[in-house]
Amino acid sequence: QAKMSRPVQARRLEGIDKNIWVEFVKLAATYSKVNLGQGFPDFPAPDFLREAFTTAVSGENHMLHQYTRAFGHPPLVKVLAQLYGKLLGQDLDPMTNVMVTVGAYQALFCCFQAFVDEGDEVIIIEPFFDCYEPMVKMAGGTPVFVPLRPKAPKDGKLMSSADWQLDPAELASKFSERTKAIVLNSPNNPLGKV
Repeated sequence: QAKMSRPVQARRLEGIDKNIWVEFVKLAATYSKVNLGQGFPDFPAPDFLREAFTTAVSGENHMLHQYTRAFGHPPLVKVLAQLYGKLLGQDLDPMTNVMVTVGAYQALFCCFQAFVDEGDEVIIIEPFFDCYEPMVKMAGGTPVFVPLRPKAPKDGKLMSSADWQLDPAELASKFSERTKAIVLNSPNNPLGKV
């Protein structure tokens, strides 16, 4: 029986092989609980969506069944470039300035891969969505963490996202010649801090 001589996973990924969402799904399935950790709808797709899907896949236009441009279907990126060009007050080239992704995970992954080089630092505000750290490491970067710190609410009120504060001096101290990016997520996931 052959044995592998070394681990297959890249060394840069050591220690980031755990995912809290995988654990939640497993626990919810094991103990028959409602999983509030992710957006699992408990209702079917609406009729208008099912009808549009049925019309698209049963129609004569075979081009609807083909792969499209990897960075976004041309008619879609053209409309998005027009919309966001107006909002930003810029002329956007739909084929070079607009990218459509399958959700935020792919968008984040593409951004980290495109902008972060080996040895670059990426500032991440804590607490943070669990994919930021492994994605930075997969790009060869080093995550640098800056925590939001809670302050006690006044007059016995319940704590809210407004009670979590970012220390501007602490944030400024984390920037260096190696800083390539900072992840700003507003509202913050999981706190909801804006």
